[in-house]
Amino acid sequence: MLKVTNLESVYSDIIPALKGISLEVGRARIVALLGANGAGKTTTINTVSGIRKALNLTIEDGVIEFDGEVINDAQPHEIVAKGVLQVPEGRRIFAELNVEENLLIGSYTLANRRKFSEHRSTVYNYFPILESRASQLAGYLSGGEQQMLAIARALVAEPKLIMMDEPSLGLAPLIVKEIFGIIETINKQESVAILLVEQNAAMALSIAEYGYILENGRVVMEGPSHLLKQNKDIREFYLGLTEVGSKKSFREVKHYKRRKRWLS
Repeated sequence: MLKVTNLESVYSDIIPALKGISLEVGRARIVALLGANGAGKTTTINTVSGIRKALNLTIEDGVIEFDGEVINDAQPHEIVAKGVLQVPEGRRIFAELNVEENLLIGSYTLANRRKFSEHRSTVYNYFPILESRASQLAGYLSGGEQQMLAIARALVAEPKLIMMDEPSLGLAPLIVKEIFGIIETINKQESVAILLVEQNAAMALSIAEYGYILENGRVVMEGPSHLLKQNKDIREFYLGLTEVGSKKSFREVKHYKRRKRWLS
C-alpha cells in the first residue's frame, strides 16, 4: 500500500530532515514509527501527506508510492482523495465548530455525499461520547474527546491509510489505553492501515505488527514488534527497562548516545 524508498527531504533548502529512509505499510496493517523528539517522525508523515509547501519542506531524492502510484508531486487534497488521511499532532480540530460540523468537514472528499450519514453512525459506534456531544463546540471537549474527534474526522472520509501523529500526547494513561484499544478495533473491523507515530513505544508496539526506529532522520532499526520489544537497546532506551525489568535512572540513561549499538 504505502512504500517509501530512500526518501530524502530538507527544510528551507538547506536543513537536512530525512536522510534516505525506507519503510512500508501493508494493507490493513498497523506499523509503528518510533523515535525521540527531532528524529524525523512528523517530517516523514508530513512529507507523505504532501503538506510540504506550507512547511518549506522539499523532497531531494527518493520515491513515495501509494497503491503502486508515485505521489511525490501530488497535492495534499489529491493524496487525501486517494485515501491517505493524517491525524495531526495536537489534534487540530476546528474548535469553533461543533462535533457534527467537524465530522462533516472530514467527509468533504466523499464522492457520494449520502454516505456521510452511514460513516457518521460508524464513528459514533466507536466513540459514543461524541454522539452525546454532537452539538457541542469542539473546543470545549476534553483532550481525550478531542483526540477521538480527530480520529473520527479522518474515519468518515473512507480512508485506506490513517497516519496518526502522537495520539497519546498530553493524555492520561487510562485515556491512552482506551484510544489505542479503539485504534486496534478500527484497524481490524474497517481494514484500515495505520502508520502510528509515537514516543510511547510500549503502547505503540503493543498493537503494531511491525516497527521502525528513527534517529536523526534515519531508520536505524526495524522488525516485527515482538522482536523489537525483546531487543536490549529498545527495552532500555525506549521502554525504560533494564535486563532485570527495573527502570533506568537518569544517570544511567544519559550515556544513551555512547551506548547505541545500532549506530556503531
